[in-house]
Amino acid sequence: MPTLRVVLLWHQHQPYYKDLVTGEYRLPWVRLHALKDYYGMVKLLDEFPNVHQTFNLVPSLIVQIQDYAAGSAQDPFLAVAAKPAAELTFSERQFALQYLFQANPIHLIGRYPRYRELWEKFRSAAGDSPERAEKYFQAQDFTDLQVLSQIAWFDEFFLTEPEIENLIRKGRNYSLEEQKFIIGRERELIGKVLPAHAESAKRGSIEISTSPFYHPILPLICDTNQGAASTPGLALPQSRFHHPEDATAQGG
Repeated sequence: MPTLRVVLLWHQHQPYYKDLVTGEYRLPWVRLHALKDYYGMVKLLDEFPNVHQTFNLVPSLIVQIQDYAAGSAQDPFLAVAAKPAAELTFSERQFALQYLFQANPIHLIGRYPRYRELWEKFRSAAGDSPERAEKYFQAQDFTDLQVLSQIAWFDEFFLTEPEIENLIRKGRNYSLEEQKFIIGRERELIGKVLPAHAESAKRGSIEISTSPFYHPILPLICDTNQGAASTPGLALPQSRFHHPEDATAQGG
């Protein structure tokens, strides 16, 4: 029988969420997926030494991970999660209710009873309206939300650490010190992502490939009408984008 060789290529890409004018991250997905996915996907291969995979690390993702690991990322979602609940302004409390429940309701929120309790309270009290729900949440509710909304994104490898296990076991009524711990630990865990890739690559467990800095789809930067070359009849953008010089700059 002929041998079938399968190549597993994981394309680790996130858009560049950092606003170059304000320096602020517009969305938190690099941070959250660095906590939940990127480390564990590499470390899991330690259990399967005969399985070799390729990880494509887009440079724009790498610099964002480094920004978080260095503690220099200005992330309003993280800032609200880190601020003492008693000091949250009215608008920050609304922001917390709007964005700290942005997680899968079954696999992430539902895994933690207190997190699910707060989510159900948010939905039932005001029909998912942060403005109406805010008055139903006390300071302790917000602290528990701030802590659990971060833990929910932690990779399985991170959840086995004793300090984090203890917080999960506690389940609710978190203190300001515990909130500060989880935020600080988050930065440390993100700092493990790139070294884990480098270590696995050095051992030969994985290969690392890369892409242009922002990983554009180069043919479409040259000319969006190229989309119809492989798919005749494809609906094309009304405003044609035609800048081959941008593709040249990206490829350089």
